[in-house]
Amino acid sequence: MPPLNPLRPADEFPAGASDPPDAIGRRDFLRLAGASAALAGLSGCGPPAKTLAPYVVQPESIIPGKAAYYATAMPWEGYARGLVAEAHEGRPTKLEGNPEAAESLGATDAQTQASVLSLYDPDRSRSPRRGGFPASWDAFEAEWGARRQALAAKGGAGLALLAEPTTSPTFRREMRRLLERLPRARWYQHTALARYDRNGRQADAAVGEADLIFAIGSDFLISHPAALRYARDFARRRRSRGGARANRLYVAEAALTVTGSMADHRLPILPGRLAALLAAIDGGETAGLPAAEREFASRLRADLARHGGRALCLAGPEQEGHVQEWAAKCNARSGSARLAWDGPALRSDADPGSAGGLRELAGALEAGEVSDLVILGCNPVYTGAPGADFAERLADAAFTVHLGSYADETGVLCGWHLPESHYLEAWGDLLGYGGQALIQQPLIDPLYSSRSAAEMVRFLADGMAAPGYDLVRETWRAAAGKDFEGRWAGWLNRGVVDDGTRLPAPPVSAAGGRPEQAAPAGGGLTLLFRPDPNLGDGRWSNNAWLQELPRPFTTLVWDNAACLSPDLAGRLGVREGDVIELSCGGRRISAPVALARGQADGCVVVHFGGGRTAAGGVGNGRGFDAYRLRPGEGVWRAEGLEIRPTGAWQRLVFTQHHFAMDGRDLARWTEPGGRAAPAEPDRGSLFPPWPRPGHAWAMSIDLASCIGCNACVAACQAENNIPVVGPEEAFRGREMHWIRIARYFEGEGSGLRVAALPLPCMHCENAPCELVCPVGATVHSSEGLNQMIYNRCVGTRYCSNNCPYKVRRFNFFDYRAPADSPVHLQQNPNVTVRQRGVMEKCTYCVQRIDEARIAAEVAGRALRDGDIRTACQQACPAEAIVFGDLADPQSAVSRRKREEGDYGLLTDLNTRPRTTYLPKLSNPAPLA
Repeated sequence: MPPLNPLRPADEFPAGASDPPDAIGRRDFLRLAGASAALAGLSGCGPPAKTLAPYVVQPESIIPGKAAYYATAMPWEGYARGLVAEAHEGRPTKLEGNPEAAESLGATDAQTQASVLSLYDPDRSRSPRRGGFPASWDAFEAEWGARRQALAAKGGAGLALLAEPTTSPTFRREMRRLLERLPRARWYQHTALARYDRNGRQADAAVGEADLIFAIGSDFLISHPAALRYARDFARRRRSRGGARANRLYVAEAALTVTGSMADHRLPILPGRLAALLAAIDGGETAGLPAAEREFASRLRADLARHGGRALCLAGPEQEGHVQEWAAKCNARSGSARLAWDGPALRSDADPGSAGGLRELAGALEAGEVSDLVILGCNPVYTGAPGADFAERLADAAFTVHLGSYADETGVLCGWHLPESHYLEAWGDLLGYGGQALIQQPLIDPLYSSRSAAEMVRFLADGMAAPGYDLVRETWRAAAGKDFEGRWAGWLNRGVVDDGTRLPAPPVSAAGGRPEQAAPAGGGLTLLFRPDPNLGDGRWSNNAWLQELPRPFTTLVWDNAACLSPDLAGRLGVREGDVIELSCGGRRISAPVALARGQADGCVVVHFGGGRTAAGGVGNGRGFDAYRLRPGEGVWRAEGLEIRPTGAWQRLVFTQHHFAMDGRDLARWTEPGGRAAPAEPDRGSLFPPWPRPGHAWAMSIDLASCIGCNACVAACQAENNIPVVGPEEAFRGREMHWIRIARYFEGEGSGLRVAALPLPCMHCENAPCELVCPVGATVHSSEGLNQMIYNRCVGTRYCSNNCPYKVRRFNFFDYRAPADSPVHLQQNPNVTVRQRGVMEKCTYCVQRIDEARIAAEVAGRALRDGDIRTACQQACPAEAIVFGDLADPQSAVSRRKREEGDYGLLTDLNTRPRTTYLPKLSNPAPLA
């Protein structure tokens, strides 16, 4: 990407702003003004750099400013996330969950929301490269044709293919087809995460049916292929404040996770202590345990006995084999095995020619068994452990090809780098975690000269290209039987394949094996490896939205850090930002320190995704490369870590610096059947009430449901054209998110309580911002919206100074991308793109209100409850956010606000916010 915030004086103002008045003639002025007006309804991003040509005859199917919607699917760690993509004039702009898809249920996560930005990333590969120089597909096809003939003569001996594990029926069919034609070729699979068991599966579970859940290092609410479904099922039980149906969550983990923050009983514990804890839960002998572990084990043992077949145990896929086996036995012993079962296989180790993982491929390269290597969609030079070894092995192959979205660390070392299509511009198919099949439908032709992985495999096999559309139809024509065309149209409309159409399940081998954990070493600290909450294994490193999205709990942006508990940092004599050297097993790196509340003492957590050298524009040079410390593929912890302070210091950028409520009840807790805080009395007002002739828009946020996953923040950014400001401006406190999630902590250790508090604009009845604006730029509508009139704003920022909630954002600079950047194609044409010098804030998605109002008027009916869903509400997997009309006493938001415990923030200031909250639920087990 181009620089996010080029603060060079020459670029501070838009082009032409400093020209003298007579620098442009009348004819040129009228031409530019006409072009600007023509574009205003399309992108609102200023005059274009190139000539505009209008439609001679406008297509009937395209109405400027009116969105079209298409069902599709996004790959997520090899599985499907069902989506509905919004397109304007043929360009995808926004993603929502597909209500028909069992794994999304209409919701999304932050990575899904941000993935649309990656489609328009200027740093994406645009054409093939050979040896680092521009080339063409024709040149590659000609060279591969000669290589293929030589390989075919040997039955494919010497050909190796490396790809990420996937559930795509079409890709797996094409790979098996290639291996039938070239039977001596080998298919290897690699993923940095490897979050599955030795059968290539993770456990699936009926989270909504469990009265008690025990999570052992399992962050199932956010980092699981079925996380959206789990979060919804879990949250619906948490809203049972009466107590009869409220579930209870126990969590034992080393570092605080989103799931751990929702726990009723949470135990920070080192992985090496889990065996003793689980033995105590089994046998009831707790005498040798520390006090916190003893209390946790005793409560849980008694609770498991009370709940019988309605108790569920989930072990994280990063946990060692004995922990996963204990969880399975616990479910079987308590009679709750029906609540947990194997999900669909991700690995395909039993497929013909499948030959293992990266370790086996590196061995084959070193032994001279591979002459031709094709890498499809993965980056083993970066994600391998350690990556430098595989970089050296690449030189052992005579012919190397890399298909990827970027010329990344692997692509720059391969003889050929070929552009891979984004999932929004390629046909495909995937299985959801529950086995449901989804069709990946493109919304746009490939922006650049790219191909999908399935198309690439077909070409490698036949020497002739075939469209992905034909490949997917081939797969499902055989499965559908009669009336394929009619059923195909229905599948594309819904995005999912009906339950009556099933493909034969591929065989699964128990010999494939989950990579073994590193053998514990004596002494030292424990080092834990985790994917970055936003960047994953590093594939999203060049996505600016995710770089600037605050990480849960630390609120760190644009960097990664070594996370230490405050107690451990105190013993080492280091503070936040101090650079330390981490050494383990002969490997060492330097990393800055971040303090992590709720983390077990004696361990250090490092996250993947940093230290990129070929990620693109914004991803390069951010943070450190944690893969350099990883002992091997699939290893999630290492013992014997040593730390040495270096005396250096590095500035880290956080968006929140104070996490205590200091006696204020910003976040409130309640228990099932407990009494909530009494409603505050009406304090009266010096100002007359606003008239309510019609609608009265309002929002309610249930803290018992909110898991703090950041999906609402990313969705708001995608919907409202919110810019990225970059690390320097974020350091100055100038981040632009219209909704933020504040984190608050109470207590310590096993008594720690965590609250996630989403903060949009409160849309106050007595809005203090409106009183101080000297130009009337922030005004109150008759429907209760606190509105911004951008062309009135002169940037005094009095409104921000007077806002007690600090939810107003001022764009100090022109943060828009250059005029010729493809990033403009993502922008929502129904939301103004703001230039510098104006105040921005949450508008309750007023454009969606107007769109629903117009649709209702055209249909000749009144607005109904549910017609309007704000971007944050629609994305939320936990259904924590409800928006609607307070003037309708039967609306969902009216019913929520009548619930006991509904409260507003800082109501002692008499601002009368339209956004209110319900308290967080705590459901502790009764004492034995």
